[in-house]
Order: sequence, then structure tokens, then C-alpha cells
Amino acid sequence: MSTPSLTLVYFPFGGRAAPIRDALRIGGVAFEDKHVDFETFGAMKASGELPFGAVPILKVDGKTISQSTAILRYAGKLAGLYPSDAAQALRVDEAMDGVDDMMLPMGASIREEDAGRKAAMRQDMAESTIPANFARFEKLIRDNGSTGFLVGDSLTIADLKLLHSVDKLTDGSLDGIPPSVIEPFAALKQWRDNVRAVREKRLQPVAA
Repeated sequence: MSTPSLTLVYFPFGGRAAPIRDALRIGGVAFEDKHVDFETFGAMKASGELPFGAVPILKVDGKTISQSTAILRYAGKLAGLYPSDAAQALRVDEAMDGVDDMMLPMGASIREEDAGRKAAMRQDMAESTIPANFARFEKLIRDNGSTGFLVGDSLTIADLKLLHSVDKLTDGSLDGIPPSVIEPFAALKQWRDNVRAVREKRLQPVAA
């Protein structure tokens, strides 16, 4: 069965599209990586082109699909990064939903316009919600043994999704959240280093 024609539409930065791009590239799946600016996004939203009013979207043989995690799961299946075993797939889905939960406060803090409330939200993230979530992922990693991955013994889309989210939360770009927030979590740091290395080794140039 031939691979469908794929066009991934998102802004010219990582964000929600980053793990999708990675999965397709790692799997050698041909796709067009189409970037839009905020003005174009606004026009697309106003026209009703976006099923849920957001990007990324994936055009599959011309048909538009929305929701980043659904797109990532599809990309993972095409790329061989989503388990065929139902129980393993369930664990991947569990981890990805956990990532979405972890990132909700970040989005809310970015949208907050009041400087005082934003600072309070970031403080709560740094002192409470991020450490609590990192601890949960640390447990998943430890429970999976010495594999270096979240689920099973090889890279999955759950690893890619968590990697980009952890990197965003610890890259120093979010005022009030120091990169050192990850320091208490040795297993998470070791996992991050392993997944980064595997990702870099397996990434292929974008083919379209």
C-alpha cells in the first residue's frame, strides 16, 4: 500500500508539530512541511479551513485532519514508532496524554496578560506542577527498566512528545522557570540524553 500524500501545516517553529515532524523524518515518510505565519493562520481560521480552529493540521491526500496528538499517532504508525501490541499502545497513549496535562499550565501562562498573575502562575509551575509531573514520568521511566525509553525497548512517539515538552520547560525561555527544575530527576535526565542521541542518529532529511 502506497503512502498517501501528506502536508503538515504549522508555524515555522517546533511547538506541537515538533514530534510529528520528527516521527515522519525518522520513519523516512515523505511529507511537505508547510509553514504559515500568524496572519495566514488567522485567515485560515476565519475561513473555517481548520476543523478545530487550530494548527497543526495534516492534509492526507487533500483531506484535512486536525488535533496534534491524533496526527502524531498516525505519523507514528506510518513511521513504525507506535506499537502494534494493544497493551504497549495503551502505555504510549497514557504517556502522551500525561504530556498534554503537564503542558496545560504553560499554555495558560503564555496567554495570561497580567504580569502579576503570570509571575504567580510561573512560580507555581516551577515549584509545584512541573516537579510533580516530572516525578510521574520519572516513575514511568524507572518502571520500564533500563531500556532508556518510556515504553518497551525502543523509541516511540511518546518519547518524542515528552522530549520536546521537557526541553521547552527547561530551556530557559519561560520567565520564572529555571532550567535547573529538572536537576532532582536523575532517571528523567538520563532518559532525555538517550532519546536525544537516538533521535539525532535516526532523523532523516525532509522528503516531499
